[in-house]
Amino acid sequence: MRGVPPEAITEAAEALAEKIDVLLERATDTVLGAPQPGSDAWQAAWAVRDTDAGRAEIAHRTRVKIAIARAAGVDPRPELERARRAGILAEETAEPPEKPKRRRRPGCSDGQLSMW
Repeated sequence: MRGVPPEAITEAAEALAEKIDVLLERATDTVLGAPQPGSDAWQAAWAVRDTDAGRAEIAHRTRVKIAIARAAGVDPRPELERARRAGILAEETAEPPEKPKRRRRPGCSDGQLSMW
């Protein structure tokens, strides 16, 4: 691209990917009703993370996170790969994300310019 160094594109893409991951974690916490970090419930969940029940809960959380990513049109393959490397998920396959249905706000048209 004219006048834009490739390093700037790479840096912006990495920053965006990090923000998407943070938002995906927050969305997963919201959907699952995760306890506040440091609370008694959080401490209890942390204490059992290396048990069969704890590993099952981590696997469930990962599946929910992947489902949210797919529903949002975000490629879940990086999350699947991390889970496989950590031994959390073995059987899941990476399917390409489905195109999310466009949501329109009342009064918006295809001809309207975006805010960014």
